[in-house]
Amino acid sequence: MKNYKPTLRTLVHHPTTLALALVSTMVMLTYNTVIRYGFSWPILLNVIKIYPLAVIFIYCLRTYVTLPLVIRLHHYFPKAISNKIPRHITVPLLVITGNVSIMMAILTETHRQLYPLFLPGYIDNWAKTFFVAIPLFFFIVRPAIIYIFNHLKLRFPKVD
Repeated sequence: MKNYKPTLRTLVHHPTTLALALVSTMVMLTYNTVIRYGFSWPILLNVIKIYPLAVIFIYCLRTYVTLPLVIRLHHYFPKAISNKIPRHITVPLLVITGNVSIMMAILTETHRQLYPLFLPGYIDNWAKTFFVAIPLFFFIVRPAIIYIFNHLKLRFPKVD
């Protein structure tokens, strides 16, 4: 029965596990779908079908597009901003902003029947998602996941 412990140790201490956990909990697919189509069992079944692909897409978007751009952008920040606001705040804020911008453009374009005019629909989608994602990430999701991972790392220490 103890066969799961080495796997769990490896998983908990792997450097990308925390990032993947944060990304998978912050995919706003459920929220956006429920706002547009309502809350029902068929809608949730569709979300469950699409969710793995959405997590993979958002993880790749974050890893290969928005995160490298944000890190490069940090080199050009004015000292007044970079001295007052720490990187652990600005990097996620800018990554979420980039991801929301790209995802809402895709969502607005694919849902033409709901948003016949692109720009007003995009701004509305962007604002709804951004102003839910930022407080949700900084005040609920990130502290909860960091707490859980710290607890798991204490429970299953790394064995070299």
